[in-house]
Amino acid sequence: MTVPAWWRPLCRWQFVLLLAIYSYFGLTTASGPHIPQYNDKLMHFLGYGVAGWSITVALPGWPVWQRLLVLVAYSTGIEVIQHFLPPRTFSLGDILANIGGALLGLGSAELARRLAPNLSRTLLER
Repeated sequence: MTVPAWWRPLCRWQFVLLLAIYSYFGLTTASGPHIPQYNDKLMHFLGYGVAGWSITVALPGWPVWQRLLVLVAYSTGIEVIQHFLPPRTFSLGDILANIGGALLGLGSAELARRLAPNLSRTLLER
């Protein structure tokens, strides 16, 4: 199956959109009804699991460690900026939950790449 020329740019744009959404929710100072309150660390973990898949689809040729580094740098950057946005605060726990989720997302994407060759050719082609 041949991947259309528009596929890879679309994959990259979905990752950019994901980061824009995460940036909005991570940096907004209003905690109104548009931001549901759930278990904070679970939401961080699951969100970065999705981000791990998202960056793998967007940048499949990059080694896992580089994709992880991008997600860790982004996560840390958001937390540092939150320190300067009252009532937001810096949280090492959030960063650790993000890293755990990113590892889960990246690891499961790599596992899928190895176990499902058809998926690998269409979604995760290097």
